[in-house]
Amino acid sequence: MTFLSIVLSHFLIAKATAGPNGASAPAGAHVENTPGLVGGVSEGNYIVSVGGSPITLDGNVVEAGLDFDIQVTGAEFKGILIRVGGASADQVTSTDLVAPAEACVDVGSVNHVENSLKSVGTATVSLDAPTTLDIDLSIVVENTAGASTFYYSAFQIDAVDDSAPTDGETDAQVGKETDAPVDGGKSLQKRKVRQKLQRRPRSKPLLLIQPPL
Repeated sequence: MTFLSIVLSHFLIAKATAGPNGASAPAGAHVENTPGLVGGVSEGNYIVSVGGSPITLDGNVVEAGLDFDIQVTGAEFKGILIRVGGASADQVTSTDLVAPAEACVDVGSVNHVENSLKSVGTATVSLDAPTTLDIDLSIVVENTAGASTFYYSAFQIDAVDDSAPTDGETDAQVGKETDAPVDGGKSLQKRKVRQKLQRRPRSKPLLLIQPPL
């Protein structure tokens, strides 16, 4: 652990254990060796959702669009910090938390306003282009004797432009173009003639009347 990491870690914990206006929870890979860490976020019975769908924090990259929410629900907590590495401060907002977090400077992030118990925390991410985001999620559950008890997890989100056509859609478009008329449109004309013949109603049978003898 570098000296800078140690200083930052203690600074963040101090912020989380401060008075009613204490803000940030610990964040960053360096917190894995910080006193007070009790485990990963899932171990605290918290549910993390991305774009409205719960995710499993198993090390796999999560896929999302360019606009989505990162939300934490479940057991109550006192402090939370959601840091979105790869997004700027103006690309991450929240309706129930403060953005950006003071400790994260110009990096997209949100954290709590006061340390009363809460059961939900949301970060709304709005990107301009596809990118890979590094998410640091810290949840403080207790502040005692100037120290924090907290859960921490990190994961990645692969943000893609879901409005762009997929390979399947592109192939379908190519297939449609391949069906265009060839040979000067003669094939298309033949198909139209066949369709007209198929749609033409059957004529009623003629009644043959023999003339009188």
